Amino acid sequence: MVRLSLIVSLLVALLPALSAASQGTLVEGQIGGAAFAIARPSVPWNGRLVLQAHGYRAEKAPLVADLFIGHAAIAKLLSEGWMVAKTSYRRNGIIIDDAIADLDALRQHIADTYGRPRRVLLEGDSMGGAIVTRLAERGGSEYHGAVAVGAALEVREPGGSAGVTFQPKFPVLFLTNQTELEGPRGYVQRATALATLDRTLVAPLLFRVSRDGHVNVNQAERLLALRALDQWLDAGRESLPPPAAREGVPGSGEFYDATIEAKPGPSQVTPLANGRGFTARVEEISAIYGNAGVNAQPGDFAAAGIAPGSYFQLTAGDQQFRVRYGRDFSSVERGQWVMFPNADGTFWLARNMGNAAETARLAPGASVQIERYPTP
Repeated sequence: MVRLSLIVSLLVALLPALSAASQGTLVEGQIGGAAFAIARPSVPWNGRLVLQAHGYRAEKAPLVADLFIGHAAIAKLLSEGWMVAKTSYRRNGIIIDDAIADLDALRQHIADTYGRPRRVLLEGDSMGGAIVTRLAERGGSEYHGAVAVGAALEVREPGGSAGVTFQPKFPVLFLTNQTELEGPRGYVQRATALATLDRTLVAPLLFRVSRDGHVNVNQAERLLALRALDQWLDAGRESLPPPAAREGVPGSGEFYDATIEAKPGPSQVTPLANGRGFTARVEEISAIYGNAGVNAQPGDFAAAGIAPGSYFQLTAGDQQFRVRYGRDFSSVERGQWVMFPNADGTFWLARNMGNAAETARLAPGASVQIERYPTP
């Protein structure tokens, strides 16, 4: 039996991997009205596939398969020969049954185009977590395991099929923030009880992230969950150590602690000559909401004398904006600008209920200048 050192070694192995550059190419297309994106590895494909299911999107949002091959977890999988793919679904809103059909169609397209995968892992966020759980309950031989991140298990599609049945037929691993633990914990408890009575069912596992929020997990934590699921499939559930009970953490013996706090890396920004700020780079744009991922770190703000809760000036091209250094979107009123650290240790630049990228005309690779207002 592999002891607790398995999880520890997985954590250690992840840390240097997160700096890996993207090792693949992106293929895009459309199937039945649903956009798709497939990240193909530059090394020979190892026959393994991760299929991503996104969460709820407003009905008027664009249909986008927003697969970012620069994300550290995806880049690492690609470097090892995995393929990663994502579908927009055929429409937005609350969609379960047709989303499952769109995932099936994308998997079949990959099998027809590149050959049948020998292992398919599902990864779903929020509503997507409910979708991959439902796929596990449907069973079959085409999918082998699922990671449900912040799974919104209570989601019901109007006029669609019933909700979850608590009867997964292949391994499911729930990765959940501490503030949303009860739903997945209840599912695991009920599904485990049913699995003791029916050997065709598979008791799921629960991984908790000691951080508040919804789907507020970082790339290292996502990769850890996928690694653990892959280990489960390769060597059996018994190859994973039992969750350790932690003093002062009620019920901790029921779940694994999957928390990996982001460690500060070397600064990537250029300090301003006046010492009040720096120039940073936009790394990515959220295709749905227009939030901009910026390569600044908390230490860069501290060095410029910009404290959490304060306001600073952001310059993008010929435009200037008053931005608050906040905790999340709710740190400012509707339409106002906010910049806050994410779970990966960098920052999101956003407008509460607005599109930051459109307003500031931002694109990946663009520079933004962040400057503390002069003291009166």
